[in-house]
Amino acid sequence: MGTIALNYGENPQQRGFVTVDAGSQDPLAITRFTTPEGTPVLSDAASMSWSTLKEFDTSLEVITRVAAAYEANIGEVPKMAMLTTHGCPLSAVIGTSDSVIKLAIENEFRSTFGSFLVTNVDITEQTAYKIRQWMGQDRPFLGIAAPLIEPAAAAYFVRRRGKCHLLANPELRNLGRHALRQELISHAIRGATVSQQPNPFVPTLPAEWDTALKADMCLAWGVCAASPSSCISVVKDNMLIANAAGHVQRVTASENVVQHAKLTQRTQMLNGAAVCSDSYFSFADALDHLARSKVKAVFATSGSVHDNAIRAHAEKFDILFHTVPDREGRIFYGH
Repeated sequence: MGTIALNYGENPQQRGFVTVDAGSQDPLAITRFTTPEGTPVLSDAASMSWSTLKEFDTSLEVITRVAAAYEANIGEVPKMAMLTTHGCPLSAVIGTSDSVIKLAIENEFRSTFGSFLVTNVDITEQTAYKIRQWMGQDRPFLGIAAPLIEPAAAAYFVRRRGKCHLLANPELRNLGRHALRQELISHAIRGATVSQQPNPFVPTLPAEWDTALKADMCLAWGVCAASPSSCISVVKDNMLIANAAGHVQRVTASENVVQHAKLTQRTQMLNGAAVCSDSYFSFADALDHLARSKVKAVFATSGSVHDNAIRAHAEKFDILFHTVPDREGRIFYGH
């Protein structure tokens, strides 16, 4: 174990540190990532902040969750690109080529500034050149994690101020259920440390759902499982449409995703979309905003005293409403 000073903490006026577990067996541990030149990324910890490493960790949580759901329900893991900011996924796209990065940027272009990109696409110099065009002028990332980042690619991500941190690990090519976090999750509170095992749940979606719907729900579930609760995530055509995280009431989260889709001129994409909720709907009014937008399917847990009324409301709007018991499938994250 060793403690390394960071550039700063969560805010510039706070000191920050990272304590390294040299014995970690996690193939996606920060100690397994290198710079494009092959040196350990933490050798440059003095230029990083608490937020840099937290965004990196959240990004890994998103991509591994999505990959696990795909492996379990589709049988293979697609090309993926996810952007996170402020500890929350803001854009996520799946596909078959490096164009997933382009679509992830375009999907939430106004919010990509300073976000963290994680992908299972190799960043060659040619790909880096394309990303530079897709990013637009003066739209730098906070960092990028990928299986490979060629040394020649680094020049395309130089920032005028600060640094775009480039982290490479070939294990990002081999994602699936085995890549989910296995080690205990710990958090310091005053006078103590609380720990818990990682959430082992990965959904098995209904066999009668078509592949396209399963694919969309895998992405929605993975994003939702890596977002602060209470969260509702909406996906259509392999793309995250809206992600409402950190709300106290689920009805507010439902209103938020509908409003977000409206602001980004994607209201029509709610029609036929896949929706994931990280826990149960306490009342039917939270589901109503989604139902009236004609979403196709909802994944949630059961456990509310109003479960029957909520399911009846979903059936009224012909929504495929799939639930698992809350004690098994709740996916709260980021408390």
